[in-house]
Amino acid sequence: MALGAVLAALIAGCEIKGTTAPELEPRVVVHAVLNPTSGVQIVTVERTLRSVVRTSSETPPYDPVNDALVIIYGPRGDSVIARRATGTGVSEGVYRVSSITVTDGSAGDPQPNVLRIRPGERYRLRVETSIGVAAGETTIPVVGPIDESRLTFNLDHDTLRVDTTAVRNAAGYYLRHEWRRGVDERYVTILDGALLRPPSTAADSDWSFAFAGGTIYPGLTQRFTLVAVDSNYFRYYVAGFDPFGDDTRGNTLTGGVGLFGSVAPVVSKILDFTADVDTPMEGSWATDGPSPTLPTAMVLYSSPYFPREGNGQRISLSGTGQILGKTVEAYGADDGNGTTLLFFYPVDQSSPGTSATGSMSGEDLVLTDNSTGERITYRRR
Repeated sequence: MALGAVLAALIAGCEIKGTTAPELEPRVVVHAVLNPTSGVQIVTVERTLRSVVRTSSETPPYDPVNDALVIIYGPRGDSVIARRATGTGVSEGVYRVSSITVTDGSAGDPQPNVLRIRPGERYRLRVETSIGVAAGETTIPVVGPIDESRLTFNLDHDTLRVDTTAVRNAAGYYLRHEWRRGVDERYVTILDGALLRPPSTAADSDWSFAFAGGTIYPGLTQRFTLVAVDSNYFRYYVAGFDPFGDDTRGNTLTGGVGLFGSVAPVVSKILDFTADVDTPMEGSWATDGPSPTLPTAMVLYSSPYFPREGNGQRISLSGTGQILGKTVEAYGADDGNGTTLLFFYPVDQSSPGTSATGSMSGEDLVLTDNSTGERITYRRR
């Protein structure tokens, strides 16, 4: 996933899960997160009627506000008006404004109605609606250049570190680990000594992404993102605020509820994981003939550190392969008898996965498709 998609996910995380409360009170619900790496800033404005009682399967009792006046005030007497977004696929109640980021102290782009985002400075938001005026303010974190480099990373001995000495005005950090089958995330106030490193013991958690250790697999490609967040954003999500059922916990606005905060990405790295090739089944393998269900070529790794123990069975072999020109991911588990069971899942999920029993035959690796009985011999490349 590209950095832009990650940042979009951050903004999407501002969507609200509707609940109800007994008061007969229309409420303005606002969500806006300023981001200096984005060229467009988004403000979502909604209205909810808390007197509506619903079941969990019903539509949340809130409505978009399409006639709001949304103003963002900059730190130097400047201001912009966010216009309601229109077009196919655009949700109602969404307002947008173009922005540029200024870090050199200059006046910035002279174009009218362009928000000049200056990290380290304070911004105010005012949203005027027929049911009330919501207002808030945020100070944008300063982080320095974003580390977006891609690395080949050996899980057996490499360490990923981050320099946060330049970070200012951040109340905490959002950590996000993305792999093909899901996302692991957490909020912290202090980073540990390293973002990612081989743990010395099963209980070792003195690294920031230790919470994601159970889904870090050698041989695969995964993304790690670190974002500095302001106090509003941090408090809102750590408190688990629900504007449709709570007026105080995590709310950062006056005259309304919701969030006006800011974020600044520090790291968004793709890591191509490897490990030392020191067990018989690790390495690059290929076979001469094609197969409809088994890979013709694959690269497998095993690490004593990753993934971390889970569910009573350690997945000890993982990697990638090619089946009929499609990339697949491979996961294997040692059954304790020297036999390895390999599962191959096409990344695009357009075809069902294949399970195969694997064993070494001299210097060769032999896989047998558990469904068809097809038997293929692989040789090292």
